[in-house]
Amino acid sequence: MSDKSMRRLSYADPKVVILVLTSLSVSLLAAAYVGLEAYSNASFFDEELPRYVSDEIYYVDVARRLLENVFGAEIEFYPYSGKTDDNYYNAEHPPLGKYIIALSMLLCGDEPLCWRLPSVIEASLIPLVLWIGFAAAFRRPAGYLAATAASVAAASDSVLVTMGSVAMLDIHQAFFTAVAIALALNKRFWLASIASGLAASVKMSGGAVVIATAVLASLPASSHKERLLRFVASMILAGTVYISLYIPLMAYFGVQWVLDETIDALRWHTSSRPEGPPTSTLLGWVINSNPFYLSLSGKVLAAVTNTLLHAYGVAFGLTAFLLEAVRKSYGWPGVSHVFMFFIVLLYAMVYLAGNQTQYSFYSVQLTPIAAALVGETVLFMIGWRWCARESGDSSSSSE
Repeated sequence: MSDKSMRRLSYADPKVVILVLTSLSVSLLAAAYVGLEAYSNASFFDEELPRYVSDEIYYVDVARRLLENVFGAEIEFYPYSGKTDDNYYNAEHPPLGKYIIALSMLLCGDEPLCWRLPSVIEASLIPLVLWIGFAAAFRRPAGYLAATAASVAAASDSVLVTMGSVAMLDIHQAFFTAVAIALALNKRFWLASIASGLAASVKMSGGAVVIATAVLASLPASSHKERLLRFVASMILAGTVYISLYIPLMAYFGVQWVLDETIDALRWHTSSRPEGPPTSTLLGWVINSNPFYLSLSGKVLAAVTNTLLHAYGVAFGLTAFLLEAVRKSYGWPGVSHVFMFFIVLLYAMVYLAGNQTQYSFYSVQLTPIAAALVGETVLFMIGWRWCARESGDSSSSSE
């Protein structure tokens, strides 16, 4: 007996149309919820209490500086109070996040709400990106159930709304991570490699996404040599994206400046900064121990997570990865456990290297990974039930 949930769908069937439209509608509602909540926060700090929120001053200031000095653009600058040093370019992080903010200034204007609109848009798109990834990869009833579960799980994480409200870098990295996952689910590994390069081009911790994608790209290979070649090709593709986005800075400052700043950035990322804001470890992000407060004035905005989602994502993601590594194949239908393993490994290595001052807003990068694991769990459980029924039917027939 075959389970209906595991069959390919016939879109001529009205029931199938209802299933697809219902699933998509739920995902759109999830995306709308994130977008509206994030926009509400973003506009509050623009209209009722105009000011920078948390670290926005660094990224917005640098985006202006890039527009004016590197790209030679002329725009009417926002009359801000306070300013970073004229020679500060936030070189501790790659440039893509600042480029995105700069582009929003060109298209919309140098206003607080305009700085934040890319974050609002990307945060609201993450549930939809995950839905598309699952729906396209698994065109069965189970696939649409998984797509719905993943999108709702992402929308349930409050840190997604928080980081989607401000002009900081982490939401852009989370967005490209979600795109990489969606593409990897569909075995579009070369496109996923490009997306992983974009994630790394926002913050260096996106390097974990690059490695995870390269590992997944290598798995379809039939020999060790081909596996190595596919792994290296994926790394090169992501690396090319990363380096290409530095070309404007190389042209303006020189290649040596970029190399020196990158080395300094690696030192910075592996050093503690105890005099700074509240810090927490990866476990602290999960249980919301000592969360990072982006705002305490006018509106409280804290980087707190959905503990159940993140606890499940980290614990089950690591378990699934280790089981698959030991048993080679046990029926897990997804890819997110690989992303989760390398993300956790990266932050653990950074901690052991000497940086014990990590911040809870980093956790938004884990949001699409944990949400995708929820979707994959739906697929796994339905597939396991189907296999169990098939096995039971076979046993009955043999008797």
